[in-house]
Amino acid sequence: MELVKLKLKNFLSYKSLEYDFVNKPLLVQGSNLTDDEQGSNGSGKSGLQTGIEFCITASNSRGVRDNELVSYGEKEALASLVVFCKVRNEEIQIDWTIKIKGSNKLEITKRVGGGNWEEVSFSNVNDGKKWIVNWFGISKEDLFNYFLINKSRFKSFFESSNKEKVELINRFSDASIIEGLENVDTTELESNFRKSEDEIIKAETRIELKNEELQNEISRDLGVEFEKMVEGIDDDIDKYCIKIDSIEKTNDSHKVEINSIRLKNEDSKNDILENQDKLSLLESKIDENGKGKVKLNEELIVAQASVDSFKGISNKDSIDILEQNISDTKSDIKSSELKNVGIRDSAKKVQKIINEIDVKLGGEIICPSCSYGFVLNSDLTIDELKEKLASSKDLISKYKEQYESEENVQKVLIGELDGFGVEIQKLRKEENDSLEGKKVFIKLLDKASSNLYDYEILERGLVREKSDLKNLIEDISLDIDRRIESIKTIEGKIKNNTEDIGTFNARIIELEGNKATLEPLSNKSDITTLKKELSALDGLKTSIALDKISISDEIYRLNQWKANFKQFRLHLANQSLNVMEYHTNRYLKDMKSDLIVNFDGYKTLANGSIKDEITCKIVRGVERTFSSFSGGEKGRLLFASILANRYMINSTHKYGGLDFLSVDEVFEGVDAIGLKGLIKSARDLEIAVMIITHVSDENVSDDILLIEKINGISNIKSK
Repeated sequence: MELVKLKLKNFLSYKSLEYDFVNKPLLVQGSNLTDDEQGSNGSGKSGLQTGIEFCITASNSRGVRDNELVSYGEKEALASLVVFCKVRNEEIQIDWTIKIKGSNKLEITKRVGGGNWEEVSFSNVNDGKKWIVNWFGISKEDLFNYFLINKSRFKSFFESSNKEKVELINRFSDASIIEGLENVDTTELESNFRKSEDEIIKAETRIELKNEELQNEISRDLGVEFEKMVEGIDDDIDKYCIKIDSIEKTNDSHKVEINSIRLKNEDSKNDILENQDKLSLLESKIDENGKGKVKLNEELIVAQASVDSFKGISNKDSIDILEQNISDTKSDIKSSELKNVGIRDSAKKVQKIINEIDVKLGGEIICPSCSYGFVLNSDLTIDELKEKLASSKDLISKYKEQYESEENVQKVLIGELDGFGVEIQKLRKEENDSLEGKKVFIKLLDKASSNLYDYEILERGLVREKSDLKNLIEDISLDIDRRIESIKTIEGKIKNNTEDIGTFNARIIELEGNKATLEPLSNKSDITTLKKELSALDGLKTSIALDKISISDEIYRLNQWKANFKQFRLHLANQSLNVMEYHTNRYLKDMKSDLIVNFDGYKTLANGSIKDEITCKIVRGVERTFSSFSGGEKGRLLFASILANRYMINSTHKYGGLDFLSVDEVFEGVDAIGLKGLIKSARDLEIAVMIITHVSDENVSDDILLIEKINGISNIKSK
């Protein structure tokens, strides 16, 4: 599988990037022109690998949230990767949309043999991730350890634990498959062997119990047992008869209770009817009392009106009010007259405008050529003058209506003025009238008020009595409803009891039938059955014993087979270890290194057990440990190991693996000369290789991919 094209948009510091992969090693360097003091740091070198990581694994080595990969100030980022598999002749494109808010979006398309692109369907994003992993056929762990390598999580083969080394070698050699074969069958057979032993013990126990049962059956007194059976049936019949008698008594008691409740309900219904009659009588009294109140209220209104008509000997306050009204009305008349003066003046001005327009329109000139009409000494057209004339006439009409309206107001005010004068004369006449009439009406008013109070007292009493009667009727009705529910409950109990009686009678009939059909007991058939069961148990015991012998033979054979497989496992594992050792040393030689690696592993000890321990020996004249070497020497050893492990993974991959390698800042201690050797070794692979480094020496390689960051935006600038 080969990486074809990478596209990034608003991804980290990349505003817009398109990169076509080339099958050769590139030294990825950086230049941060945004922050002068940073040098290559922060230039975006690692962003290329991060984009590839996210497209394939939906994760990143930076340890940040997905939305932190989106460029500052943007709402979303795009990351796209095209990959080609030569073996399958298939090409896929992975398109990720990473959002600041909300869920990420994944689209996958593929084509076969250069044909049309077709969308890959999946139910959700997680299923899409699984599809990508399955298509590559390389685990996420292997991708990060041997293809997309970052110093933050890289752990070399030399520094791995023995467990990690053993797991890696076993995976390359497929020894794990053999381990599964050598363990499962033996365990199952041993379990079956133990089960056979347990089954034999169980069979012997059952044989012993059956023998005891047979002896007991032979020594039984069948006559006594028959008499006991008859007595037992009679006892059961007596018990059911007692239960039936008890239930019938209970039902009789329930029926008496129901009759008592029904009598109480009849009494309650009579009480309701009696109280309803009382309620009707009360309502009639309340109605009559209401009619009396209405009549008295009418008398009271008349008396109050009569009293109100005699306000006293002096009407000075009323006369003062009327005189003030006269003064205010005169002022209103004067104000209205002034308004009319203003309306007349405004109307005169508008009429002047109308006259001027009429004069101008009278001097209209018609062009003999185009028939266009116009007037002299006017800024307005004829149509505009006509429109202004019409609006002025409308305004004159409005002024006329306003003038007439004000005249009508004046007439009304003059009428009110005359009315106020008449009222004053009446009031002054009233001052001379006698006060005797007022005294008479006051007496009538007092009497009517007293009688009305008596009616109200009576009405309140009648209303309270009515409310009490309604509450009493409601309470009686509730009691009746509760008693009806009680009757239903008791009737349900009677029904259930009656059903029980029927069941018990049926059982009695059944027991009587069973008693009539009883015959003297015989256990000859039981004895015969027990003898047959004993014979079958003896046969079962013999069969289990034979199976036990067969299982024991199989366990012995498989143990012999297991010992042979252990030797085969040693052979496969050591073969993979030798292949890894060979390729590691080959790559070291290509880098002009005098270091030699020896991998020592699986051995059979004197006691026959296998020693699963892998040691890495590095030789330069004498044997030394990995940690004792310089940074440059460690870098060569690491790179050789990475290439060897990558070779092992790809060689066992059904589609040839992934022809790509990216190493980010793993070789920090390697100088320019060392990097040059790494590049040369990688060049022999003839695959796309990216070695991301801080080293800026141009003599290291002719193939440099320079990442330049200007104003916060990174772009590729090839040298």
